[in-house]
Amino acid sequence: MSKLMRKFLLAVIAPLLIMGVLSFGLTAFLVNRFAEDERYSQLAREANIIEEALTENRPVPREIQGFITTNGVTERIGGRGRQVVDLPILEDLQQEDVIEVQGNRLLTYQVTNGETVITTIREAPLASSALDGVYVAIGIAFLVTLLLAAGLAYYMGRQFIRPIIDLRAVAKQIGDGQKDVVLPDRPNDEVGELISAVDEMQEQLVQKEVLQKSFIAGITHDLRTPLAIIRNETEALAAGVIPVEELPEVTDSIIEETDRLGLLIDETLVYSKLAGGMMPLDRTEVQLDRLVQETVERLQSTFQKDGLRLTVVTEPVQRFLDRRMFERVLVNFLMNAHVAAPSGSEVRVRLVSNELTVDDAGSGVVEADRATIWDLYVKQAGGSGHGLGLAISRLILDSHGLTYGVRDSELGGACFYVRFKE
Repeated sequence: MSKLMRKFLLAVIAPLLIMGVLSFGLTAFLVNRFAEDERYSQLAREANIIEEALTENRPVPREIQGFITTNGVTERIGGRGRQVVDLPILEDLQQEDVIEVQGNRLLTYQVTNGETVITTIREAPLASSALDGVYVAIGIAFLVTLLLAAGLAYYMGRQFIRPIIDLRAVAKQIGDGQKDVVLPDRPNDEVGELISAVDEMQEQLVQKEVLQKSFIAGITHDLRTPLAIIRNETEALAAGVIPVEELPEVTDSIIEETDRLGLLIDETLVYSKLAGGMMPLDRTEVQLDRLVQETVERLQSTFQKDGLRLTVVTEPVQRFLDRRMFERVLVNFLMNAHVAAPSGSEVRVRLVSNELTVDDAGSGVVEADRATIWDLYVKQAGGSGHGLGLAISRLILDSHGLTYGVRDSELGGACFYVRFKE
Protein backbone atom coordinates (compact mmCIF):
# COMPACT_ATOMS: atom_id res chain seq x y z
CA MET A 1 0.00 0.00 0.00
CA SER A 2 1.40 3.39 -1.00
CA LYS A 3 2.00 6.19 1.48
CA LEU A 4 -0.63 8.29 -0.27
CA MET A 5 -3.20 5.50 0.09
CA ARG A 6 -2.43 5.15 3.80
CA LYS A 7 -2.86 8.89 4.26
CA PHE A 8 -6.12 8.80 2.29
CA LEU A 9 -7.52 5.92 4.36
CA LEU A 10 -6.46 7.62 7.58
CA ALA A 11 -8.11 10.86 6.46
CA VAL A 12 -11.36 8.99 5.73
CA ILE A 13 -11.47 6.42 8.55
CA ALA A 14 -10.17 8.55 11.43
CA PRO A 15 -13.11 11.02 11.32
CA LEU A 16 -15.54 8.10 10.92
CA LEU A 17 -13.99 6.34 13.90
CA ILE A 18 -14.17 9.47 16.05
CA MET A 19 -17.73 10.16 14.92
CA GLY A 20 -18.71 6.54 15.58
CA VAL A 21 -17.26 6.50 19.08
CA LEU A 22 -18.95 9.80 19.91
CA SER A 23 -22.24 8.60 18.42
CA PHE A 24 -22.05 5.30 20.32
CA GLY A 25 -21.31 7.10 23.58
CA LEU A 26 -24.07 9.65 23.04
CA THR A 27 -26.56 6.95 22.04
CA ALA A 28 -25.66 4.85 25.07
CA PHE A 29 -26.03 7.88 27.31
CA LEU A 30 -29.43 8.82 25.89
CA VAL A 31 -30.68 5.23 25.98
CA ASN A 32 -29.54 4.83 29.56
CA ARG A 33 -31.07 8.18 30.53
CA PHE A 34 -34.37 7.21 28.95
CA ALA A 35 -34.21 3.79 30.59
CA GLU A 36 -33.52 5.42 33.96
CA ASP A 37 -36.56 7.66 33.57
CA GLU A 38 -38.66 4.61 32.71
CA ARG A 39 -37.16 2.71 35.65
CA TYR A 40 -38.02 5.50 38.11
CA SER A 41 -41.58 5.55 36.73
CA GLN A 42 -41.76 1.79 37.29
CA LEU A 43 -40.41 2.18 40.85
CA ALA A 44 -43.01 4.90 41.55
CA ARG A 45 -45.82 2.59 40.34
CA GLU A 46 -44.52 -0.27 42.50
CA ALA A 47 -44.31 2.04 45.55
CA ASN A 48 -47.94 3.07 44.97
CA ILE A 49 -48.96 -0.59 44.73
CA ILE A 50 -47.19 -1.34 48.06
CA GLU A 51 -48.82 1.72 49.64
CA GLU A 52 -52.30 0.66 48.44
CA ALA A 53 -51.68 -2.93 49.67
CA LEU A 54 -50.71 -1.68 53.14
CA THR A 55 -53.72 0.68 53.26
CA GLU A 56 -56.16 -2.06 52.23
CA ASN A 57 -54.34 -4.66 54.40
CA ARG A 58 -53.74 -7.08 51.58
CA PRO A 59 -50.58 -8.91 50.51
CA VAL A 60 -47.99 -7.19 48.31
CA PRO A 61 -47.46 -8.90 44.94
CA ARG A 62 -44.42 -11.20 45.17
CA GLU A 63 -42.79 -9.81 41.99
CA ILE A 64 -42.38 -6.34 43.55
CA GLN A 65 -39.07 -5.75 45.35
CA GLY A 66 -38.94 -3.16 48.12
CA PHE A 67 -38.53 -2.22 51.76
CA ILE A 68 -40.93 -0.96 54.44
CA THR A 69 -39.47 1.01 57.32
CA THR A 70 -41.69 1.60 60.38
CA ASN A 71 -40.40 2.99 63.69
CA GLY A 72 -36.78 2.31 62.67
CA VAL A 73 -37.44 -1.32 61.70
CA THR A 74 -36.87 -2.19 58.06
CA GLU A 75 -38.53 -5.16 56.42
CA ARG A 76 -37.80 -6.55 53.00
CA ILE A 77 -40.83 -7.50 50.94
CA GLY A 78 -41.29 -9.55 47.82
CA GLY A 79 -40.04 -12.96 46.84
CA ARG A 80 -39.87 -14.93 50.13
CA GLY A 81 -42.21 -12.55 51.95
CA ARG A 82 -41.27 -10.12 54.66
CA GLN A 83 -37.81 -10.31 56.24
CA VAL A 84 -36.32 -7.91 58.77
CA VAL A 85 -33.01 -6.45 57.45
CA ASP A 86 -30.52 -3.90 58.68
CA LEU A 87 -29.93 -1.40 55.87
CA PRO A 88 -28.87 1.99 57.23
CA ILE A 89 -28.08 2.95 53.66
CA LEU A 90 -31.81 3.48 53.12
CA GLU A 91 -31.85 6.38 55.55
CA ASP A 92 -31.79 9.93 54.27
CA LEU A 93 -32.51 8.93 50.67
CA GLN A 94 -34.20 11.38 48.35
CA GLN A 95 -37.39 10.47 46.53
CA GLU A 96 -35.36 9.34 43.49
CA ASP A 97 -31.84 8.27 44.34
CA VAL A 98 -28.92 5.97 43.43
CA ILE A 99 -27.03 3.66 45.84
CA GLU A 100 -24.10 1.25 45.54
CA VAL A 101 -24.54 -2.19 47.10
CA GLN A 102 -21.71 -4.75 46.74
CA GLY A 103 -20.45 -2.96 43.63
CA ASN A 104 -23.89 -2.87 42.02
CA ARG A 105 -25.55 0.39 41.04
CA LEU A 106 -29.19 0.50 42.16
CA LEU A 107 -31.99 3.01 41.63
CA THR A 108 -34.32 3.75 44.56
CA TYR A 109 -37.68 5.43 44.97
CA GLN A 110 -39.18 6.43 48.37
CA VAL A 111 -42.62 7.55 49.48
CA THR A 112 -43.75 8.30 53.04
CA ASN A 113 -47.15 7.23 54.32
CA GLY A 114 -47.48 8.52 57.87
CA GLU A 115 -44.73 6.87 59.91
CA THR A 116 -44.10 4.29 57.24
CA VAL A 117 -41.43 4.76 54.57
CA ILE A 118 -41.78 2.66 51.43
CA THR A 119 -38.64 2.13 49.33
CA THR A 120 -38.64 0.37 45.96
CA ILE A 121 -35.37 -0.65 44.38
CA ARG A 122 -34.22 -1.87 40.97
CA GLU A 123 -30.91 -2.43 39.18
CA ALA A 124 -29.73 0.60 37.17
CA PRO A 125 -30.37 0.23 33.41
CA LEU A 126 -26.70 0.68 32.44
CA ALA A 127 -25.79 -2.37 34.43
CA SER A 128 -28.86 -4.26 33.31
CA SER A 129 -28.48 -7.23 31.03
CA ALA A 130 -31.65 -6.06 29.32
CA LEU A 131 -29.68 -3.29 27.63
CA ASP A 132 -26.67 -5.43 26.78
CA GLY A 133 -28.33 -6.50 23.54
CA VAL A 134 -28.94 -2.88 22.60
CA TYR A 135 -25.30 -1.97 23.15
CA VAL A 136 -24.10 -5.04 21.27
CA ALA A 137 -26.39 -4.22 18.34
CA ILE A 138 -25.15 -0.63 18.25
CA GLY A 139 -21.53 -1.81 18.44
CA ILE A 140 -21.99 -4.37 15.66
CA ALA A 141 -23.73 -1.78 13.46
CA PHE A 142 -20.89 0.65 14.06
CA LEU A 143 -18.24 -1.97 13.29
CA VAL A 144 -19.98 -3.09 10.10
CA THR A 145 -20.40 0.54 9.01
CA LEU A 146 -16.71 1.20 9.68
CA LEU A 147 -15.62 -1.87 7.69
CA LEU A 148 -17.89 -0.94 4.77
CA ALA A 149 -16.60 2.64 4.86
CA ALA A 150 -12.98 1.39 4.92
CA GLY A 151 -13.64 -0.91 1.96
CA LEU A 152 -15.36 1.82 -0.01
CA ALA A 153 -12.63 4.31 0.89
CA TYR A 154 -9.96 1.84 -0.23
CA TYR A 155 -11.74 1.25 -3.55
CA MET A 156 -12.31 4.95 -4.18
CA GLY A 157 -8.78 5.76 -3.03
CA ARG A 158 -7.34 3.35 -5.60
CA GLN A 159 -9.38 5.07 -8.31
CA PHE A 160 -8.17 8.50 -7.22
CA ILE A 161 -4.55 7.61 -6.48
CA ARG A 162 -3.75 5.29 -9.40
CA PRO A 163 -3.36 8.18 -11.91
CA ILE A 164 -1.08 9.98 -9.44
CA ILE A 165 1.11 6.87 -8.99
CA ASP A 166 1.22 6.40 -12.77
CA LEU A 167 2.05 10.08 -13.14
CA ARG A 168 4.94 9.69 -10.68
CA ALA A 169 6.39 6.94 -12.88
CA VAL A 170 5.93 9.14 -15.95
CA ALA A 171 7.64 12.07 -14.21
CA LYS A 172 10.59 9.81 -13.38
CA GLN A 173 10.81 8.78 -17.04
CA ILE A 174 10.77 12.44 -18.07
CA GLY A 175 13.46 13.17 -15.48
CA ASP A 176 15.56 10.35 -16.95
CA GLY A 177 15.42 12.08 -20.32
CA GLN A 178 12.78 9.96 -22.07
CA LYS A 179 10.74 11.96 -24.54
CA ASP A 180 8.02 9.63 -25.85
CA VAL A 181 6.24 8.81 -22.59
CA VAL A 182 2.60 7.78 -22.32
CA LEU A 183 0.60 9.80 -19.84
CA PRO A 184 -2.21 8.20 -17.79
CA ASP A 185 -5.85 8.76 -18.65
CA ARG A 186 -7.06 12.19 -17.59
CA PRO A 187 -10.09 12.21 -15.28
CA ASN A 188 -12.29 15.28 -15.30
CA ASP A 189 -10.94 16.69 -12.04
CA GLU A 190 -7.86 18.31 -10.50
CA VAL A 191 -5.80 15.15 -11.14
CA GLY A 192 -6.63 15.46 -14.84
CA GLU A 193 -5.51 19.09 -14.71
CA LEU A 194 -2.25 17.94 -13.08
CA ILE A 195 -1.69 15.40 -15.85
CA SER A 196 -2.36 18.12 -18.43
CA ALA A 197 0.17 20.36 -16.68
CA VAL A 198 2.78 17.56 -16.79
CA ASP A 199 2.01 17.05 -20.47
CA GLU A 200 2.50 20.76 -21.09
CA MET A 201 5.72 20.68 -19.07
CA GLN A 202 6.98 17.78 -21.19
CA GLU A 203 6.26 19.71 -24.37
CA GLN A 204 8.04 22.76 -22.97
CA LEU A 205 11.05 20.64 -22.02
CA VAL A 206 11.21 19.29 -25.55
CA GLN A 207 10.94 22.82 -26.93
CA LYS A 208 13.61 24.04 -24.51
CA GLU A 209 15.90 21.23 -25.58
CA VAL A 210 15.34 22.13 -29.23
CA LEU A 211 16.02 25.80 -28.43
CA GLN A 212 19.13 24.87 -26.47
CA LYS A 213 20.47 22.84 -29.35
CA SER A 214 19.55 25.67 -31.71
CA PHE A 215 21.32 28.14 -29.42
CA ILE A 216 24.47 26.05 -29.24
CA ALA A 217 24.47 25.57 -33.00
CA GLY A 218 23.74 29.24 -33.63
CA ILE A 219 26.27 30.58 -31.17
CA THR A 220 28.87 28.18 -32.54
CA HIS A 221 28.15 29.37 -36.07
CA ASP A 222 28.21 33.03 -35.04
CA LEU A 223 31.54 32.53 -33.30
CA ARG A 224 33.09 30.40 -36.05
CA THR A 225 32.20 32.75 -38.91
CA PRO A 226 34.01 35.90 -37.69
CA LEU A 227 36.87 33.80 -36.33
CA ALA A 228 37.31 32.16 -39.73
CA ILE A 229 37.30 35.57 -41.44
CA ILE A 230 39.82 36.98 -38.94
CA ARG A 231 42.04 33.90 -39.31
CA ASN A 232 41.98 33.93 -43.12
CA GLU A 233 42.73 37.64 -43.38
CA THR A 234 45.39 37.46 -40.69
CA GLU A 235 47.07 34.54 -42.47
CA ALA A 236 46.92 36.51 -45.73
CA LEU A 237 48.53 39.49 -44.01
CA ALA A 238 51.23 37.26 -42.55
CA ALA A 239 51.90 35.70 -45.97
CA GLY A 240 52.18 39.14 -47.57
CA VAL A 241 49.73 38.31 -50.35
CA ILE A 242 47.51 41.35 -49.79
CA PRO A 243 48.39 44.44 -51.81
CA VAL A 244 49.24 47.54 -49.85
CA GLU A 245 46.29 49.47 -51.22
CA GLU A 246 43.90 46.79 -49.80
CA LEU A 247 45.37 46.85 -46.28
CA PRO A 248 42.90 49.44 -44.88
CA GLU A 249 39.97 47.39 -46.16
CA VAL A 250 41.34 44.17 -44.66
CA THR A 251 42.14 45.75 -41.31
CA ASP A 252 38.68 47.33 -41.23
CA SER A 253 37.19 43.89 -41.88
CA ILE A 254 39.21 42.36 -39.03
CA ILE A 255 38.10 45.14 -36.67
CA GLU A 256 34.49 44.72 -37.74
CA GLU A 257 34.55 40.96 -37.15
CA THR A 258 36.29 41.48 -33.80
CA ASP A 259 33.57 43.93 -32.79
CA ARG A 260 30.96 41.39 -33.81
CA LEU A 261 32.61 38.75 -31.61
CA GLY A 262 32.80 41.22 -28.74
CA LEU A 263 29.10 42.09 -29.09
CA LEU A 264 28.11 38.43 -29.16
CA ILE A 265 30.19 37.64 -26.09
CA ASP A 266 28.82 40.73 -24.31
CA GLU A 267 25.22 39.76 -25.04
CA THR A 268 25.82 36.17 -23.91
CA LEU A 269 27.39 37.34 -20.64
CA VAL A 270 24.59 39.85 -20.02
CA TYR A 271 21.94 37.18 -20.60
CA SER A 272 23.76 34.74 -18.30
CA LYS A 273 24.03 37.32 -15.51
CA LEU A 274 20.42 38.45 -15.85
CA ALA A 275 19.11 34.88 -15.94
CA GLY A 276 21.21 33.97 -12.90
CA GLY A 277 20.19 37.07 -10.95
CA MET A 278 23.81 38.24 -10.78
CA MET A 279 23.16 41.63 -12.35
CA PRO A 280 21.15 43.70 -9.86
CA LEU A 281 19.18 46.65 -11.18
CA ASP A 282 20.37 50.19 -10.41
CA ARG A 283 16.96 51.89 -10.27
CA THR A 284 16.65 55.65 -10.15
CA GLU A 285 14.06 58.25 -11.13
CA VAL A 286 14.51 58.55 -14.91
CA GLN A 287 13.06 61.25 -17.15
CA LEU A 288 11.88 58.71 -19.70
CA ASP A 289 10.94 61.16 -22.47
CA ARG A 290 14.47 62.60 -22.40
CA LEU A 291 15.99 59.09 -22.55
CA VAL A 292 13.84 58.25 -25.59
CA GLN A 293 14.71 61.52 -27.36
CA GLU A 294 18.45 61.04 -26.78
CA THR A 295 18.37 57.41 -27.96
CA VAL A 296 16.48 58.32 -31.13
CA GLU A 297 18.89 61.17 -31.91
CA ARG A 298 21.86 58.84 -31.48
CA LEU A 299 20.44 56.29 -33.93
CA GLN A 300 18.98 58.82 -36.39
CA SER A 301 21.97 58.69 -38.76
CA THR A 302 21.89 54.87 -38.89
CA PHE A 303 18.25 54.90 -39.99
CA GLN A 304 18.76 57.74 -42.48
CA LYS A 305 21.67 55.92 -44.09
CA ASP A 306 19.32 53.06 -44.97
CA GLY A 307 16.53 55.34 -46.18
CA LEU A 308 14.31 55.06 -43.08
CA ARG A 309 12.44 57.88 -41.32
CA LEU A 310 12.77 57.60 -37.55
CA THR A 311 10.10 59.73 -35.86
CA VAL A 312 9.39 60.22 -32.19
CA VAL A 313 6.43 61.57 -30.20
CA THR A 314 6.78 61.85 -26.43
CA GLU A 315 5.06 63.20 -23.36
CA PRO A 316 6.82 64.11 -20.10
CA VAL A 317 7.08 60.78 -18.27
CA GLN A 318 9.12 59.95 -15.18
CA ARG A 319 9.59 56.36 -14.00
CA PHE A 320 11.67 54.51 -11.41
CA LEU A 321 13.88 52.10 -13.38
CA ASP A 322 17.41 51.15 -14.40
CA ARG A 323 18.30 53.72 -17.07
CA ARG A 324 21.09 51.73 -18.72
CA MET A 325 19.08 48.49 -18.89
CA PHE A 326 15.92 50.14 -20.16
CA GLU A 327 17.92 51.95 -22.82
CA ARG A 328 19.22 48.56 -23.94
CA VAL A 329 15.61 47.38 -24.40
CA LEU A 330 14.70 50.47 -26.41
CA VAL A 331 17.77 50.12 -28.64
CA ASN A 332 16.91 46.47 -29.26
CA PHE A 333 13.34 47.36 -30.27
CA LEU A 334 14.63 50.09 -32.60
CA MET A 335 17.28 47.91 -34.25
CA ASN A 336 14.73 45.12 -34.79
CA ALA A 337 12.46 47.69 -36.47
CA HIS A 338 15.47 48.90 -38.52
CA VAL A 339 16.00 45.38 -39.85
CA ALA A 340 12.30 44.70 -40.50
CA ALA A 341 11.28 48.03 -42.07
CA PRO A 342 11.51 48.36 -45.88
CA SER A 343 13.56 51.21 -47.32
CA GLY A 344 11.67 54.49 -47.52
CA SER A 345 9.24 53.60 -44.71
CA GLU A 346 8.75 55.06 -41.26
CA VAL A 347 9.76 53.75 -37.85
CA ARG A 348 7.75 55.51 -35.16
CA VAL A 349 8.54 55.77 -31.44
CA ARG A 350 5.72 56.95 -29.19
CA LEU A 351 5.81 57.55 -25.44
CA VAL A 352 2.73 58.34 -23.37
CA SER A 353 2.20 58.21 -19.62
CA ASN A 354 1.49 54.48 -19.47
CA GLU A 355 3.07 53.01 -22.62
CA LEU A 356 6.11 53.06 -24.91
CA THR A 357 5.69 51.72 -28.46
CA VAL A 358 7.99 51.15 -31.44
CA ASP A 359 6.12 50.69 -34.75
CA ASP A 360 7.46 49.63 -38.13
CA ALA A 361 6.03 48.97 -41.60
CA GLY A 362 7.66 45.55 -42.04
CA SER A 363 6.07 42.13 -42.37
CA GLY A 364 5.05 42.02 -38.69
CA VAL A 365 5.08 39.04 -36.33
CA VAL A 366 2.51 36.29 -36.85
CA GLU A 367 0.23 35.48 -33.92
CA ALA A 368 1.76 32.04 -33.33
CA ASP A 369 5.28 33.48 -32.92
CA ARG A 370 4.48 36.39 -30.60
CA ALA A 371 5.16 34.37 -27.46
CA THR A 372 8.25 32.48 -28.64
CA ILE A 373 10.25 35.38 -30.12
CA TRP A 374 11.22 36.30 -26.55
CA ASP A 375 12.90 32.94 -26.03
CA LEU A 376 16.62 32.41 -26.17
CA TYR A 377 18.13 32.40 -29.65
CA VAL A 378 14.81 32.68 -31.50
CA LYS A 379 15.32 35.06 -34.41
CA GLN A 380 12.69 37.01 -36.27
CA ALA A 381 12.20 36.21 -39.91
CA GLY A 382 14.86 38.07 -41.86
CA GLY A 383 16.71 39.04 -38.66
CA SER A 384 20.47 39.37 -38.72
CA GLY A 385 21.14 39.37 -34.97
CA HIS A 386 22.11 36.55 -32.66
CA GLY A 387 18.66 35.90 -31.23
CA LEU A 388 19.72 37.21 -27.82
CA GLY A 389 18.32 40.74 -27.98
CA LEU A 390 14.68 40.00 -27.19
CA ALA A 391 15.65 37.31 -24.67
CA ILE A 392 17.73 39.90 -22.80
CA SER A 393 14.91 42.46 -23.13
CA ARG A 394 12.46 39.97 -21.64
CA LEU A 395 14.67 39.42 -18.58
CA ILE A 396 15.15 43.17 -18.10
CA LEU A 397 11.43 43.92 -18.40
CA ASP A 398 10.49 40.99 -16.16
CA SER A 399 12.90 42.19 -13.50
CA HIS A 400 11.20 45.61 -13.64
CA GLY A 401 7.78 43.97 -13.32
CA LEU A 402 6.56 45.58 -16.55
CA THR A 403 4.04 44.29 -19.07
CA TYR A 404 5.31 43.96 -22.64
CA GLY A 405 4.57 42.27 -25.94
CA VAL A 406 4.08 42.70 -29.66
CA ARG A 407 0.95 43.44 -31.68
CA ASP A 408 -0.06 44.61 -35.15
CA SER A 409 1.10 48.12 -35.97
CA GLU A 410 -0.88 50.95 -37.52
CA LEU A 411 2.00 51.22 -40.02
CA GLY A 412 1.34 47.69 -41.23
CA GLY A 413 4.16 45.84 -39.46
CA ALA A 414 4.90 45.05 -35.82
CA CYS A 415 4.38 47.18 -32.75
CA PHE A 416 6.58 46.33 -29.77
CA TYR A 417 5.23 47.86 -26.57
CA VAL A 418 6.05 48.27 -22.89
CA ARG A 419 3.31 49.25 -20.43
CA PHE A 420 4.04 51.10 -17.20
CA LYS A 421 2.16 50.80 -13.95
CA GLU A 422 0.14 53.85 -13.00
